[in-house]
Amino acid sequence: MANRPAVNRFWLLLVAALAGLAGPVSTKAAGAQTGCPQAIRTSPSERPPVAVQPSRVGGCDGYWIASTDGGVFSFGAAPYFGAAQGMSLASPIVGMVATPDGGGYWLVGSDGGVFAFGDARYLGSTGGIRLNEPIVGMAATPDGGGYWLVGSDGGVFAFGDARYLGSTGGIRLNEPIVGMAATSDGGGYWLVGSDGGVFAFGGAPFDGSMGAVRLQKPVVAIAEDPTTGGYWLVGADGAVFSFNAPFYGSMGGTTLHRPVIAAAAVDGGGYDLLGADGGVFSFGQARFFGTAPGPAVAGTVIAVDPGHNGGNGSAPGTIGQPIWNGRSAEACDTAGAETTSGYPEHAFNWAVAQDLAGDLEADGARVIMTRNSDAGVGPCVDERARIGNEAGADAAVSIHADGGPPGGRGFTVLEPVADGINNAVIAPSSALAVAVPDAFVAGAGEPVSDYYGADGIEARDDLGGLNLSTVPKVLIECANMSNAADAALILEASWQHQAATAIATGLNNFMAGR
Repeated sequence: MANRPAVNRFWLLLVAALAGLAGPVSTKAAGAQTGCPQAIRTSPSERPPVAVQPSRVGGCDGYWIASTDGGVFSFGAAPYFGAAQGMSLASPIVGMVATPDGGGYWLVGSDGGVFAFGDARYLGSTGGIRLNEPIVGMAATPDGGGYWLVGSDGGVFAFGDARYLGSTGGIRLNEPIVGMAATSDGGGYWLVGSDGGVFAFGGAPFDGSMGAVRLQKPVVAIAEDPTTGGYWLVGADGAVFSFNAPFYGSMGGTTLHRPVIAAAAVDGGGYDLLGADGGVFSFGQARFFGTAPGPAVAGTVIAVDPGHNGGNGSAPGTIGQPIWNGRSAEACDTAGAETTSGYPEHAFNWAVAQDLAGDLEADGARVIMTRNSDAGVGPCVDERARIGNEAGADAAVSIHADGGPPGGRGFTVLEPVADGINNAVIAPSSALAVAVPDAFVAGAGEPVSDYYGADGIEARDDLGGLNLSTVPKVLIECANMSNAADAALILEASWQHQAATAIATGLNNFMAGR
């Protein structure tokens, strides 16, 4: 391993400050290029984008954006060579690399499965190997005859004429590896951790890192400057840190709609940054050609609270203890309702929450669960609110089913009432309380409650989970467990998934509105 001493700390801090203050810079305007063909085909996706890869063929610029399901968007003069979308993928796509001549590209999944298109050659993969940690990045040799894959533990796998030059696979890392870049001559490569720590191997020079600097947001990518042989590190806030490479600008200090998730250098000096929402920021000689829209929740943090817990019923002393809910005292929690056949609410809540978390994660969101199993006790409702608050969630939803009158049917969404603590999130919570019912009626096919609330919405000021939330939050009673028709649906796994998907749609619609 060729790690070398860090550069002067003052210089690092100066670079960080400049990156944080700089605004967007693009020296080339969007639009068609004279005499250059435009993108001829794409496989657009509703899944979140994951990688951007510039293209330059015969002086004509463009770029590709890949999505987690293997979809490929072509922009500018970047030719479309195919996609993995529609294939039976064992894992989501996490990276994309173009061949040196721009005549093809590879996609790589988190299991290390490699998909080759155009003149890119398939040279092997880790798709059939049990990995210690998932693959997070890929780099190609300058002749296109080989490539490397890297895992989040820094384990490196070499294929074709790519030479294995070392890894951090056996080293205890402070933070996981998030990206990889190769030198222009193929004689070395760099790995970067989310803390900005850089590891250099082979002929790759160590020109500095952000490992000893307190960052506003984690580093998400590294890219080589082919002119100087240096590199750029890019943060989730769009800050760009230059090491023996010119600084062309950044999004640091700018309020982004969604975090930056990937970056790539362009020939001639410049780089493209890719946002989780498919937004592209082009600097230097990079040219902007368009964006690839993805799910609105991509890049957001969503707190999902499966109400109650499987052990609550056997721990009355714990869940019966009083807690302060922001207005008065209420019980820590309850055991929840159940159907006449004995199916418990906590199990339904857990099943829907699991499906919802899967849907949201597939859409690119980071999901924070308030409990990790259905066999424990609690947490109390105030702690459930605190979990979402401390995560800085963009939205939170608590999953429940009601124990209403047997003759009543339907769902209700509960929203908070201003109490001084949550005043700032009342308006967005109300917007969320509108978005979820609209999606639930359409997606789950469940009518709004005919016994509770108005048009499927009810304001509550006596629930700690809502009162104490400082992030936009609602609670949904998905159905009435005491009603025979609703109970029949609640027991069906297929309807549980429908309910989860409908809630995910509501969250996407809410985030799109914001």
